[in-house]
Amino acid sequence: MTPSRSERIAWLTTAAMAWLPTASAVNARTSTPPMGWNSYNYYGCSPTEEIIHTNAQGLVDLGLAALGYVYVTTDCGWPAPDRDSEGRIQFNEDLFPSGPVALGEFIHGLGLKYGLYSGGGYLQCGSTDLPASLGYEEIDAQTFADWGGDSLKYDNCYPVNNVTMADYDSAESGSPARFQTMAAALDAVDRDINYFVCQWGVGQDVGAWASAIGNSWRISNDIYNAWRSIWRITNEVVPYYKYTTVGAYADMDMLIVGLKALSLEEERFHFGLWAINKSPLGIGAALDTSITPQDSLDILSNAEVIAINQDSLGEPVKLTRRYTEEEYDLWAGNLSDFRIVLGISNWRNNSQTISVDLASILGVASADVRDVWAASDLGTLSGSQTFNLAGHELKILVLSNIASSSSTPKAAGYYSAVSGALAGQAAVVTCSANTCLPTGQKVGDLYPATSSSLTISSVSAATAGTKLLGVDFINYDIALATAWDWGDNTRNLTVSVNGEQAKRWAFPISGGDWSDTGRLLIEVDGFAAGDQNEVVFAAVGSNPAPDLVGFEIFE
Repeated sequence: MTPSRSERIAWLTTAAMAWLPTASAVNARTSTPPMGWNSYNYYGCSPTEEIIHTNAQGLVDLGLAALGYVYVTTDCGWPAPDRDSEGRIQFNEDLFPSGPVALGEFIHGLGLKYGLYSGGGYLQCGSTDLPASLGYEEIDAQTFADWGGDSLKYDNCYPVNNVTMADYDSAESGSPARFQTMAAALDAVDRDINYFVCQWGVGQDVGAWASAIGNSWRISNDIYNAWRSIWRITNEVVPYYKYTTVGAYADMDMLIVGLKALSLEEERFHFGLWAINKSPLGIGAALDTSITPQDSLDILSNAEVIAINQDSLGEPVKLTRRYTEEEYDLWAGNLSDFRIVLGISNWRNNSQTISVDLASILGVASADVRDVWAASDLGTLSGSQTFNLAGHELKILVLSNIASSSSTPKAAGYYSAVSGALAGQAAVVTCSANTCLPTGQKVGDLYPATSSSLTISSVSAATAGTKLLGVDFINYDIALATAWDWGDNTRNLTVSVNGEQAKRWAFPISGGDWSDTGRLLIEVDGFAAGDQNEVVFAAVGSNPAPDLVGFEIFE
């Protein structure tokens, strides 16, 4: 007797939970971040056969396929409301009259990859009656293979019932079990299908479990058509470098380049920051020059930026320095052939001049430097370099023929947060084993309303002036439901030394839960030579500050 849908769901959930401790993936992996086109950002949940044909052809005709954009994904809205008599999911015949196999053959005929879409809940996103794959994982995986599918984007809507589409709080929404169940089902079919996990970063340790099963995994709530969405997602991707490697890529969501939501400078910033973080590059614009500006298509076609994204080393950049009040960040990471990529992101609305000391920040005595967006060689540079950036510009530099420097700052002492004096509501918290590293304790409840602060005295400095501090902090205040209005994935903190004017710093997400420590490198002035320096960390604004574990001072 064929089991009922509810019986199948219960059995598969139990099986997935039993499988959790030894979860490992054998599903197909791309050696570089996936690139392609997805129907959702421009067409929403209303795809048709004609739309998919037109845009697949557009990838080829506009030269994008030759640059690596090969996955063509029909996102939400493609199925019929009912499965067939054998439980197989079906394409909507009115929207796709030729059927799924013919659609795949058309895409394959263009030399492209056939991307499919479903989800781990009761219904697909954006619908009230279109089936997802919960309880039908094995059937659907085989069906997708029979259709000739090359990839599966697997979403996270309706996790609890068929009423609430987006749920960020339930155990089901944050659980890896359903995504692991589909991973196992894909592994079992006789076809290589790349698995693109779209769980939105809900729940704990997403990077750890999702990188084990997915070719890519979404780290955030949906991108939307506004500049502030770029800031929000940027602050959430920061800790995911720990899990990003060849075959496992943190997904910052589809690109909004070409949707006329950003200026051209902002589109370059957006595209470039996704590229250097090794995010998959999924075009969301219509591939039609009568709809999408040619300037935007040129950004998507920048071969040098794409080459950084597709670098064989598969290593993302790290947030190397943050200058919150000055409104810029420095990002750096390794490339193949002993090169380094440096990103200078100007968050300011206006232009500004930014100085970068190659030796102290990158450990580079000299290097040949290429300005990627300008497509120009800057020659052999050394020491402190000054760059003029337009408002919302991301300058991308590639350094090669590097001579190393020994003048990088050296650690000169560590000070735990719990060794300091607390004020206001601030409190010491003892963490569970192997968390809140390196001390196993943290200071939390730093609330602005109670003037909460942490003061650490007797801090030693060999010389006076500005020092680099590596602040170990914890922030898991992820913008999920708040992503659509004010959420930005940061918590603010001021730092002052010896009574000097305090400066504000925006701390990004640190890791997978409220005990996962991150480190932010900041430069703070006001130190005196000797061992009587006093450093004060204080809550500011209307929201709590990040929890603090301690800081290291560098000389």
